[in-house]
Amino acid sequence: MFSGWPLTRAKTEKWGFRKHWMSNDYRIGDLYQDGLQERYRESWKTEPPDAGPYLQHLKTLSSEWPQFRLLADFMEVGICPSRLQNVDGNRSRVPHTYPKGPNLPANMSNERERLTRTNVRQLNYLTDGSVQPVGTYKNPTQLLDALTTLDALARNDVELSLFVVEDLSREVIEKLGYHFDIDPDFFLAHIFDYAWYNIRDSFWSPPSLHMDALHRDWFQIRFCRARYFSTTGLFEKGQKEGDIFNIGRRLLDDENKAIWDRSVPPKAPKAANKWFAKPTTSDEEAPLRGSQGVLSPGNNADENEGQKQSQDQADETIDGKVGLMRTRATFWRRRWEKSKCDVGILLLDPTIKEGFQLWRGYKNWSSPPSIRSSKNELAASLQSSRVPSLTRSDGEDKVERSLFEDFMFWTQKPNEALQQDPGVAFRLPIMVLFRLACGEWLTLSQYIKTRLSQIDWEITHPKEFLSQTRIDFILRKLHTWRRLIPMYREMLLETRSGAFQWLDATEKPQDRQPRVGDDPWDTYKAEFTLILRQMEEFEERIDRLTTVVTSAISIVDSRRVERLSLLATLFVPLSLVSSLFAMSEDIARIKWTYLWWAIASIVLTAVLLVWTWLTRSRQGK
Repeated sequence: MFSGWPLTRAKTEKWGFRKHWMSNDYRIGDLYQDGLQERYRESWKTEPPDAGPYLQHLKTLSSEWPQFRLLADFMEVGICPSRLQNVDGNRSRVPHTYPKGPNLPANMSNERERLTRTNVRQLNYLTDGSVQPVGTYKNPTQLLDALTTLDALARNDVELSLFVVEDLSREVIEKLGYHFDIDPDFFLAHIFDYAWYNIRDSFWSPPSLHMDALHRDWFQIRFCRARYFSTTGLFEKGQKEGDIFNIGRRLLDDENKAIWDRSVPPKAPKAANKWFAKPTTSDEEAPLRGSQGVLSPGNNADENEGQKQSQDQADETIDGKVGLMRTRATFWRRRWEKSKCDVGILLLDPTIKEGFQLWRGYKNWSSPPSIRSSKNELAASLQSSRVPSLTRSDGEDKVERSLFEDFMFWTQKPNEALQQDPGVAFRLPIMVLFRLACGEWLTLSQYIKTRLSQIDWEITHPKEFLSQTRIDFILRKLHTWRRLIPMYREMLLETRSGAFQWLDATEKPQDRQPRVGDDPWDTYKAEFTLILRQMEEFEERIDRLTTVVTSAISIVDSRRVERLSLLATLFVPLSLVSSLFAMSEDIARIKWTYLWWAIASIVLTAVLLVWTWLTRSRQGK
């Protein structure tokens, strides 16, 4: 199939791929170089008291469960070891450095911040259906105190105590893993996110059998988040923000562009050029837009302030770009006898702060207030429906726009959209998680449909959107989705066949009481099934578009060959006559030779053109 590839062994110095495609993950040794990996591990080896009992337990188990060595390395280093920089430097002086992190206090290093990073919130779900916030923990000491308090204060009215964790660090894994005796695979499954593995990758983790996954204390769902950036520079900043995460996540370019993504500052009308061509000051006239939308001069600086700001925004060149980030959410639950309640842990991914959610995010789940509501009722409804990621106001009570904050908002605000059953508390956070994932999937589905529709439009009107010589660029866009959509189908299938079956297998008998209406799990399963069908339809549409584009490219190539053939045909009589007259060696008669050559060539060329024209005319009839 790959006829251009040699069958003989390729030499290393003649590597055919681009260098930036080569992975740097093998600097510390690949999966089969145990000796090299052990030498590098000596540079970050952690001993007690920094190495807690959970970390030491992982090292002991790693001889027979090699995948746990990955989690132990993560806990010792703070991030995946392959992300370390300057690994090949002088290990005696600078063993390794970390990707640039956030602004840190003067007394805290980048490494220490990563090892102790903590962002955990605790919620108690009571038997009466209410949700009680317990606390927010920003350092390992606060988290340890909360775990101790949980064991000491056993309450009969608490059905579920949930710990929501954003990102992971050594101390968070140590405290939670040791206290609740958690399966290391729970943390390991959340740290890495790779679509596939190379044959030498040291971070390979063997998959579990489906029947074994149903008997675990945890499950995981995967989905994709799309984020919009107004310029390529902001997109690159967003990619660098991914280096701040301890867990391995990457913001990927979707490799799709359309004419509508770019906006060049519009030119002002000639009558208004004198206002827009130069910056306005308090003493200069600035354009004002009247009630009818007509530009008129004015000289009031206060009145023109809003107009100047609008013009500054209009002068900005927009080159929109969309980044895609694969996301994981992992949920663990177990009965904890010390506190006489169920304990749950939810691991969530951090959110990039640069840019915006594509199309400003999902739809607000809350029902809008009635027009007949009083002012107080309307104000209360607006205040209670301020979703962190959806709000556009920048008041003093502004919260961070992130997946973590959105989950905390909805899980403390049960409403009719969640179809919550009283007395089954553990369902509420899972339903919120499913609903957030469905919202991201629906946004991504609409985005894929948009890109495919744009490609279809470009194929239909190539002269307006791209030259015929660049029609093969459409194939690059299609190949991107041909590669990504099967991965999205796999993620959706894992959720439908893994998460929902885990919920059915682990649900307690007392939770299977008869309910009014549909089973909420069946409702969400139907949503994921609908999105899965959309992905399957996109695959079929991509195949059809690929066939159309390939045919269009073939037509363009055939026209090029036709032009070359015509050009070569025109030179045939010229070459023939030139060859015949070149047989004469009489220099004195060379001008007559040129004359006869020109006459014969012109006549033959004219005859050939007339013959070609007549032939095409008959074919047209």
